[in-house]
Amino acid sequence: MSTSQVFLYACLIFGLMLTLASADTPIRKCANAKSPLPLMVQINDCNALPCELLKGQESSIAIQFVATRNAMHQLTAKVYLTSLGVTIPYELDAQRSNVCENLLHGAYCPLDAGEDVTYRLRLPVASSQPEVPTRLQVTLHDSERGNEVVACFMTDTRVRKA
Repeated sequence: MSTSQVFLYACLIFGLMLTLASADTPIRKCANAKSPLPLMVQINDCNALPCELLKGQESSIAIQFVATRNAMHQLTAKVYLTSLGVTIPYELDAQRSNVCENLLHGAYCPLDAGEDVTYRLRLPVASSQPEVPTRLQVTLHDSERGNEVVACFMTDTRVRKA
């Protein structure tokens, strides 16, 4: 293999790595600055704001975070939507909000401090949801520690027809 071919392959691989690294959904810290940000969030295939949430469909949100203590058995997700200046809690059923039951890549609870895991939240978008810009906030809570926040993020979305 010639030097120019090696250089070309190296450039292609580097470009692919940059593309994959920038594929995360942009997020920002929650209002409570003490709440840790997740390592990565991916909403559907969104990498530019606002992320589109389609009415009558389910959005897939992958949240990569780090466990904050040993023997974490009960983690719960809470979702809040803010539209037109009004914030409302978005009620998730017990199956969807149970972080431990929705971990990816073979991970399972109990989690240990420093363990890096990914939770998949399947967020149903109601057909009645208004088509307006909406701030999405997701908070992961340690249910055994008085709902201590393990990770929290906000991002901008827009609901639209499928």
